[in-house]
Amino acid sequence: MIVSFCPGRVRLRFQELKDEEAAALARTRISATAGVTNVEINTRTGSILIEYDPLILPTATLIELGKTELAYCGIALKV
Repeated sequence: MIVSFCPGRVRLRFQELKDEEAAALARTRISATAGVTNVEINTRTGSILIEYDPLILPTATLIELGKTELAYCGIALKV
């Protein structure tokens, strides 16, 4: 679920991110994406904050990469 969004910053919430292993995998994979500048995950709430450079990583590309990377971690992003 998208909690908040503005160019350069998006916060998502998923129950699956309450799992430490899934959260660590998601952080590692998303952090490795060109244009992503910061990834913070709160496993207590299941939220992930992704900060990125919108000039390097346009919104449409971010969404597609997000779907792919989160699906790899067993999380379905529905947009």
